[in-house]
Order: sequence, then C-alpha cells, then structure tokens
Amino acid sequence: MNTQGLQEHVSRRERLFIAVRLPGSVQQSLHMQTQLIRNKLDFRKWTDYRDYHITLQFLGDTLMSDVGHLRSALHATATQFNAFDLKLAEWGTFGLEETPKVLWRGVSGDIERLHLLQKQIVKATTSLGFEAELRAYRPHVTVARKYLGHLPGMDNHGVSEVISDHHFHGDSWSVEGVVLYVTRLGQTPMYEVLDTFPFS
Repeated sequence: MNTQGLQEHVSRRERLFIAVRLPGSVQQSLHMQTQLIRNKLDFRKWTDYRDYHITLQFLGDTLMSDVGHLRSALHATATQFNAFDLKLAEWGTFGLEETPKVLWRGVSGDIERLHLLQKQIVKATTSLGFEAELRAYRPHVTVARKYLGHLPGMDNHGVSEVISDHHFHGDSWSVEGVVLYVTRLGQTPMYEVLDTFPFS
C-alpha cells in the first residue's frame, strides 16, 4: 500500500458494532420460521437471515486507525470468558403495539453470562472513548423493521396476534466468542465480519 493509500485507510471511518453471531443452522431455522410470519405482516425491511445476530454494543462511525486498540480490548475481554449456551425464545416488538418499529426474537439460556459479557465489552470500549447506550440492554435478534400495516386478507390480525399464534421451537447453540462487524449499506447481506474473538 502506497503512502496515500495508507493515509486514506487510517483516516477512513467504518460503521462498526460488536455482536454474538448466530450459527448458520440457527440462522436458517429462524429464517424458515420467519417466512410464515412474513406472509402475514407487512414490514418495510426484513433482515437477511445471514445478518441475524445479537448486538452487544453499537460503536458507530469509527476511525480505522483506532481498530487496532479496539481489537486488543476485545481480545482481552473475550479471553476472560468460557463458552455458554443460548436459545431462541419468544417473539416481541419494540414501539407502539399498532405500529411497531422492530419485530424481534428473544433469547433465553445463560442470560446472566450474556449480560456480563455485554457489560464487560462496554467497559472495555468506553475506556477507548466509545459511548455506551443509555437504555437498558435487551438482547434480541432483529427480524424486521418499520411496520407498514396489514397485508390484504389479514385485516383482522395485528402484529401481536400473528406472532402469538406462532410458538416455534427455540434452537439452541453454544456461544464461543464475539464478532466485530462492519456495516455495508446497500449490500446483501449488510454486515461483514471484520474480526472474531474466541473465548478462552
């Protein structure tokens, strides 16, 4: 890389976040279950199944020159943890019940370990200047965004009624590390793995 290219690289900003990645088999299973709900609800944006994840911390626009320090902090944090199990749980929404902003799938299992992991990651990254979100942490998998209304033939079925009719089994998996994602707006899938940080 020439000098100009190196300068452009270190001064470039990327939209980053830290997450637990769902294994491919769990992504596929949730995708199949989502298809049944998708036929009954009209949301503006449905998450590509390859992008299913549980956000731990949103970092926002980040200088690539700062990523080295970020990688070191995430590596140090990840090595403090051992693998733990999670399981897909109930469906839910954020926002007004009539016009929810987000349709999500919750998680169960070793939630205490997940919360501790999230807390430790926030602690490690705030020391680098990243800001923690003020709202309480609610782990979930975002499935769709921006409810537009009822689909034809489904006028008597609101979001809560439709999702309450679908009691799917919850796939379980072992969480063995965390992922640093970069957002690629306009691409499908939209999230690209920048690095992975396995537990000890």
